Amino acid sequence: MSDGLLFASIILMAFAGSAHCVAMCGGMAMATTFAVPEHQRAGPSLWHWQLLFGSGRVLTYTLLGGLMGLLGATLSLPSALQGVPLLISALIMVLLALYLIGRSAGLRWVEGLGRHLWRRVQPALKHLMPVNSPGRALLLGMAWGLLPCGLVYAALALSLGAASPLTGAALMLAFGLITVPPVAAAGVIGGSLTALRGPRGRYVAAIMAAVMAVLLVWQALGHSHDHHDAGHAHPHSHHEHSPHH
Repeated sequence: MSDGLLFASIILMAFAGSAHCVAMCGGMAMATTFAVPEHQRAGPSLWHWQLLFGSGRVLTYTLLGGLMGLLGATLSLPSALQGVPLLISALIMVLLALYLIGRSAGLRWVEGLGRHLWRRVQPALKHLMPVNSPGRALLLGMAWGLLPCGLVYAALALSLGAASPLTGAALMLAFGLITVPPVAAAGVIGGSLTALRGPRGRYVAAIMAAVMAVLLVWQALGHSHDHHDAGHAHPHSHHEHSPHH
């Protein structure tokens, strides 16, 4: 699968998922605001802390992307199956859309795959409180990156399709960087974004997730069609160039 297709997909996913980030991660972002010293909970200081939290989260995403890329390289999917990660990602986006409109069973099962790890990490977070240094903020952000999230899992499926640790890491770096501004804004001006976390915001996020799922399926089918055409073209061109006896 081409890197260009993967990067286009993950960038679209990150932008489409921004409403989801505010709707679902806004509460977490506001909670981190109250973890910093009280006199730094406003203005440029709070943006500084939120960007540190976001940087830690992006670092975790990048590392996970590298691991998924390594797994993809190890599995070495044949060309005919290289669209499968796109379809997995599309399925998760459909489950995410259903979750946002109140039908959560499917996504809860998917997120349950990461919930065991989160339960092990969560007790350690109390040792980072209060967040009174950049190092603690980065570590808390890195832990936040392990919070079960369907959107992140959909992005990681694309990193699996990269079949390269470096490309997988770069994909998740791009994904994470795009999600930093809306999540940071939710932490800084969360009170002004309550509409996005309400029913209307959830429906907007659900529609965007569903549209992204359709695009991913279209891309996967397009890749499969291209592979099919290439498979037919190869023997034809061989026949044309074979010597006549």
